[in-house]
Amino acid sequence: MVYKKERDFIIAVMRDAFDKYCGLSLNTAQKSAFDLVTDIDLNIEKFIAEAIRKEYPADIIHGEEFSSAAGITGRAWTVDPIDGTCNMANGSKLFGMQCALIDDGEIVMGAVYLPHFDETICASKGDGCYFNGKKITVDSGGTLNNAIVSFGDYSHADDDCGEIEHAAIKKLYPQVAKIRMFGAACLDFSFVAQGRTHGTALMTKNLWDIAPGIVICREAGAIVTNLKGNPYRIGDEGVVAAASVQLNRLICDSFAGKLTFGSGIEPICFDACIFDFDGVIADTEKFHYAAWKRAFSEYGVELTEAEYLPLRSTGKANIIAFGERKRGKAFTAEQKSKIAEIKKSEFLKATSGVTDADMIKGAREFVTRVNRACVKTAVASSAQTAGSMIEKLGIKNAFDVVIDGNADLPKKPSPDIYFAAMSELGVAPQKCLVFEDSAAGIEAGLASGASVIAIGGIKDDRALMCVDDFTALLNMSVADER
Repeated sequence: MVYKKERDFIIAVMRDAFDKYCGLSLNTAQKSAFDLVTDIDLNIEKFIAEAIRKEYPADIIHGEEFSSAAGITGRAWTVDPIDGTCNMANGSKLFGMQCALIDDGEIVMGAVYLPHFDETICASKGDGCYFNGKKITVDSGGTLNNAIVSFGDYSHADDDCGEIEHAAIKKLYPQVAKIRMFGAACLDFSFVAQGRTHGTALMTKNLWDIAPGIVICREAGAIVTNLKGNPYRIGDEGVVAAASVQLNRLICDSFAGKLTFGSGIEPICFDACIFDFDGVIADTEKFHYAAWKRAFSEYGVELTEAEYLPLRSTGKANIIAFGERKRGKAFTAEQKSKIAEIKKSEFLKATSGVTDADMIKGAREFVTRVNRACVKTAVASSAQTAGSMIEKLGIKNAFDVVIDGNADLPKKPSPDIYFAAMSELGVAPQKCLVFEDSAAGIEAGLASGASVIAIGGIKDDRALMCVDDFTALLNMSVADER
């Protein structure tokens, strides 16, 4: 087993650290307005970090108190010296220690030590989950009405998180036996793995809180997803682990939000937002236009902005065909290939350093808001570079589905790319809201059966709204009917 050495090493280090420092005075300090830290937390993290550096000097350490790495690359350890510090500081025994190993972006090993229970729960990729040396699996045979589900603490750092979690509990409670809040993620996850509870949901990105439990629950046979029911990815807003597919779906459904459009007596609610990319998420149409202009100029064709506007999102063949009409003469196959090559080269050169400054005003904030509220999101773009630029902008995890020109679907105004996105999201067309900036894109969105908001100043009477950017939409609310 690849990670057995690391697993045994970190369990021994955690036990040694607790034995060495558990007798110290707490010396509690206020870490933030609603959070505590003690000398025990600090000393244990220093002890564990020093042990890791000595044994694995090339590895990164991502700790809660002061050892955090700026990024998670290569081999990285997460260290939570005391998970449940507030419990410990107030005399409760509901706390533990936990560490995980992430290798090349995948959580491959996790270990939890619950000192007052004298319990160690650990797992490594492909080898199963172990409780005090004995292999365990989740209790998947129970019925939903007998299920016990725990939730992580309400976040004081973000009012939206607290409201969303409260609404989820309110919706879930009538459908399960009991709701619990232990105040320590190590208990939430390890109890699911042991069968003491049947599911848990935590709204946090903090890897020191959730990375150990994710691999422990996976190896114990639990279904582990993000809050929307999709496979968990590092950077997601939260995580759900459950003993069965049915319970996982029930918990995720309790979080599902709806984007409410309109303030009338009967506002329209949508389950998913689907975005074009160029001109909607990022202001890249200026780069497309400049690249096409440069490519056509090679053959004496002048392309104006007014001429390019209706050509957006219609695909390379349509744009080259327009150039032929304006030229009054067809291009040869070699010339078409050269035009496409120049356009691609010029565009890639112009967008190589794309940054937040190139995003449409309010786009990042709007996408973050709907994503945080567990409204499903997708990008459906005919541009082959959309997926790579989403990664450059650091917003890949904000979208549940990304379909770009590499999918080789018919270009807009064909609705095929929207049908593909809806299928992957699992949402009916009438429950989808599409954001588009071109005539062809609006036509495609409407043809798919979705509603459309036009971005970038384009006007269309069939759109629900026509706006310059996302700032006008940031006050749209998420319905409480979760």
